[in-house]
Amino acid sequence: MDRIAKEKIVSDLTKKFDESNFFILTHNNWLSVHEITNLRNQLREAGSTFKVVKNSLAKIAVNDTKVKDLSEYFNGPLAIVFSEELTSQPKIISDFTKDNENLSVVGGFMDGEIIDKETISKLASLPSLDTLRSKIIGSLTSSASKIAGIVNKPGEQIAQVLSAKSQSGEAA
Repeated sequence: MDRIAKEKIVSDLTKKFDESNFFILTHNNWLSVHEITNLRNQLREAGSTFKVVKNSLAKIAVNDTKVKDLSEYFNGPLAIVFSEELTSQPKIISDFTKDNENLSVVGGFMDGEIIDKETISKLASLPSLDTLRSKIIGSLTSSASKIAGIVNKPGEQIAQVLSAKSQSGEAA
């Protein structure tokens, strides 16, 4: 690889490190092309990219960024999952590592802080965004139904009393 190509890679990586609010560092030990393609496709559907990087170039790229302290993690066969926001990436990576021991999580970065692999594991165990949204909507609709029932209850009771009085022939 010539110097111009390396400078382009460093420039692209620096831009990704600066623009990403969330990324996961992994070691990919002898993954097949089919396995990497499968993982990339899953991550692409979640709005992320999976990039295999050379450690020396990654260390140069983080030098003048907000994540310069991550350079200590840049050893071994490194690949990075870049994303602008946290969605299902930790779950995808966690599920992939369960089925494939050739990929391991090293650490990452989230909302201005370096995170370890245990934090990523905890993020993977959280319910998905769609699940959380449906739970919130369910809570709101059930609460609204309860409020409507409480508000209507006195009116129903008055109507029942008036109805009972009119059937018994008493004047209201």
